[in-house]
Amino acid sequence: MSSSSDFSSSSSGSEAEEIFYEEIVEFSGIVPYDEDLEPLATPEEAAEHEARMTEEAEIERLYQARFTQEVELAAWCLCSNCSVALATKAEECQCCQEIDRCGEGMDQFGDPKRCITLHPGFKEVCLSKHVLEVAALGLKTKSGKSYKTMFIQGQRTEEEFLRAVAYRQFTRLLWDYIGSSRHYPLPCCAYNKIRKHFPDEKGQYRGFEDDDI
Repeated sequence: MSSSSDFSSSSSGSEAEEIFYEEIVEFSGIVPYDEDLEPLATPEEAAEHEARMTEEAEIERLYQARFTQEVELAAWCLCSNCSVALATKAEECQCCQEIDRCGEGMDQFGDPKRCITLHPGFKEVCLSKHVLEVAALGLKTKSGKSYKTMFIQGQRTEEEFLRAVAYRQFTRLLWDYIGSSRHYPLPCCAYNKIRKHFPDEKGQYRGFEDDDI
């Protein structure tokens, strides 16, 4: 008898809670989530998205062909300073002449077709050990780790530390200040110059977007 009573009171309690919830929702004007109410893309938007995805896939295939050297270096390096020897992945296989900002950076010196590594500030800003050590102050990885602290604690070698800072310096040289969450592409020639200047004894490198040193 008591179990029937308990069930009845429990059922009544649930109904009361449901009614109370519905009243709160109605009073607050909050509409419960309904996936059927999600806006659908227009045919034009869908076509644009599809075209963008196709273009990105084609670019990825192109970079991969360069990385595996199915496409010869001479066919895409227009600045004469690119090399896949030190490249770590396909995305790094793009010449500075393919990045608009690099051309704009060199245009102010009268020759947008020259390699970005010939920029008057490149050597001092990206390859000077003392400049990089000062530039590292305040720099943090995406996970909030201090570049300088990780180096001092021996978690990374001096060369790894300097390369990571040099990647950030290059983007600052062209794009001014950027946050840790905003990464711009580095051309193959820039990677090549930086890695040759601060070589890894094991020949193991990581790219800018992987610089969670």
